[in-house]
Amino acid sequence: MQAPTFSIVRIDQIHEIIAPVVEPFLQPLGFEVQAPLTWLRSEDAPIRQIFCLKQWKGGALAPAWGLSLDFVPHLSGNQIKWHRTPKSARLDLTWDVRDRAMDISYMYGPEVTARDAPRILGAAVAKAETFWSSARAVSDLPQAFEQVKQHLSSGGVGFYNYVQHPLAYAFVLAMNGKPDAAEAELQRFTASLSVQATEKLHAVFADLVRREGHVHGKA
Repeated sequence: MQAPTFSIVRIDQIHEIIAPVVEPFLQPLGFEVQAPLTWLRSEDAPIRQIFCLKQWKGGALAPAWGLSLDFVPHLSGNQIKWHRTPKSARLDLTWDVRDRAMDISYMYGPEVTARDAPRILGAAVAKAETFWSSARAVSDLPQAFEQVKQHLSSGGVGFYNYVQHPLAYAFVLAMNGKPDAAEAELQRFTASLSVQATEKLHAVFADLVRREGHVHGKA
């Protein structure tokens, strides 16, 4: 058998190949294109679901999925920013498949990419939907974070190598009436930040804890 010819596929070409393959799986679930190789569902806001394809070394695309949370901020320099709209949504919790059998090559021309995509993407969306279905309420989120932490514990990039994870987990725990555990996660996130950024985040976090403490206290 002749070896495939080396020919890198551009990202815009990849989306044109991938979209018709993956959207029949995603559209019935309520997903729409957010950006090239990224699809979003917002019907459960403040919890939004994301499905995407990430580029890895070696010319491989790999499916990933997770959650964007309207009540979680992110940092841009020393500034607190929010991602509360379909346009601005971004992953706060990320499930990377970590399975080379689910890689899609884009190094050997569009034919190879198109050949591998249907099998891999159908399986990926099925796995993603199982995860999303278990995390559609704020009260479900602590378990979802623990599930991802366990998934990422078997070597390679771990849970805390994803910059947003400890910050998002802190806010999730606060939303679920667990301020002490939430504070521990926030301290992990802010350990290497500037004083200015740390103070801003703590102010936002303290406001959330006060509001949620009032809600849980009334309950």
